[in-house]
Amino acid sequence: MSESGSEQDRLPSTKRVFLYFLVLGFINIGGPVAQITMMFNHMVEKEHWLSKERFTRIMAFCHLLPGPEALQLAIYVGCLKRGIVGGLFAGITFIVPGALTMIGLSYLYVSYGNLPQVKDLLLILKPAVLGIIVAGIIKLGRAAVKTAILAAIVVVAVIAMVAGRVDFLIVLLGAGLMNLAYIELRRRREPRKANTPAPTMLLGPIALVSAKAPMAAKANWLAISWLFLKTGLFSFGGAYASLIFLERGAVEHFHWLSGGQLLDGVALSVATPGPFMLFTTFVGYLAKGTLGAIVATVLVFLPSFVLVILGTRYLERVRDQPQIQHFLAGASAAVVGVIIVVSWKLVPDALSGLWSYAIAATAFISIAWWKVDVAKIAIAAMLVGGGYALTHAFFR
Repeated sequence: MSESGSEQDRLPSTKRVFLYFLVLGFINIGGPVAQITMMFNHMVEKEHWLSKERFTRIMAFCHLLPGPEALQLAIYVGCLKRGIVGGLFAGITFIVPGALTMIGLSYLYVSYGNLPQVKDLLLILKPAVLGIIVAGIIKLGRAAVKTAILAAIVVVAVIAMVAGRVDFLIVLLGAGLMNLAYIELRRRREPRKANTPAPTMLLGPIALVSAKAPMAAKANWLAISWLFLKTGLFSFGGAYASLIFLERGAVEHFHWLSGGQLLDGVALSVATPGPFMLFTTFVGYLAKGTLGAIVATVLVFLPSFVLVILGTRYLERVRDQPQIQHFLAGASAAVVGVIIVVSWKLVPDALSGLWSYAIAATAFISIAWWKVDVAKIAIAAMLVGGGYALTHAFFR
């Protein structure tokens, strides 16, 4: 990966690059929007490592990939400034502090989660997290649903999963093909360009994942490895899409944890630095202890490293191919519908009284309308939850 001459003049020292990403790993709380804003402020506005246009182009590329785009942005810039070593360092430091924190919180959750004070804290955090998720769905919907056909795909995805109980990966595959076929039919009189990559390059892996391999419903290493690897490979839409895999796999199929516990893990991930998808670390811990958490973390984020470091040149060449764009646009729209279905199943565990509805609504309105940072909502929910737990313990 190379930069233009003007950007080469602003190439920072290795020490400055590594020190920045090391510090970022400890302060990148609040989810992808807050994390990307932090990097934009530092890399573009303060240090001028990148132009605004270059930063925007990198973000557009990262949005095409499955997995957490903020992590991929850090890896990309690390590669851009200091090669593969820089990319690895940027990505690892982006993850490790939060992952270690999540493992510690998972241990405390398993050991002391039944204490009244912990339950009181989570009682406040859960509805706040639900509000954050709903706000995320709205944002994702605005970005993904831009035409009438894409809006129709969202509706079809919801119906297919609720009424037909169709596997969600088949839904995503069908949605991509549906949008691609619709666009191709509208342009059927136009000559097909030579050397255009066929969209089927994307279909084989997805079709393979859609097939349900026989696995024992227990936390064996094959089941853990496959679930988290495919979560990292096919989470188009980032952390919210990864909820789909874990709710269907870890909760419904393998029963490693309940829907309420999954929501607890999401609540803890909101309050820790690192990618929002670190609730996968929590799920891995509940499935197989510390080693399970490590395996889950490595495998769910591994595809991001591989795709950015090794696949950048190829993906940069094909990212503007219309057939790939149309297929991914359809799949991304379906992700919105699938997340709606999955999130709806989490509602009973998050909302248990009038006050919980008020908390969820406040979190949602604060993010969606007042544009409050997710980090501030998470911190406020933790403070309120902690205060409630202490007060309840004192007067119990």
